[in-house]
Amino acid sequence: MKKISRRKFIIGSGVAVSVAGGCMCTKTGRATLTGVGNTPAIDPAAYTITNSELRIDLDKEPRLKPIGSAVKILDETLKVPLVIVQKEEGVYIATSIKCTHRGVEVEYRPEDKCFRCASLGGSEFKTDGTKIKGFAKGPLKSYPTAMEGHVLKIDITNNE
Repeated sequence: MKKISRRKFIIGSGVAVSVAGGCMCTKTGRATLTGVGNTPAIDPAAYTITNSELRIDLDKEPRLKPIGSAVKILDETLKVPLVIVQKEEGVYIATSIKCTHRGVEVEYRPEDKCFRCASLGGSEFKTDGTKIKGFAKGPLKSYPTAMEGHVLKIDITNNE
């Protein structure tokens, strides 16, 4: 067996632990470092924002057509970015996208019908924003939604 110096052993061990730790954090380990999850951003041409209402033309955002699908809205007009989900056929929910623990994005889990923080700790929330478990300090903020033809209307009056 080949001998290695103590210094090379320590340096090599440190690199191995760093790589393993980074990969084993979560399925979305990058979110732990960046705060960004895997939910796709909405097409900017698919929505408009007025004083207290966000309107999404569902014909212009096909990613929201399948049940269980989600998009995020990161618009500078909004104080709190949103995640929009089609929970059931024609039933849409809108919540704040930032976990109340460290502000990392939450992602919708259609198989569990809940939101989960994309970071370590993985706080979970019901679709109404209620905390289920984890380090989150409180619920996600929910926003009322309504359909008007093919347009989803979201009341953002209290987007703070």
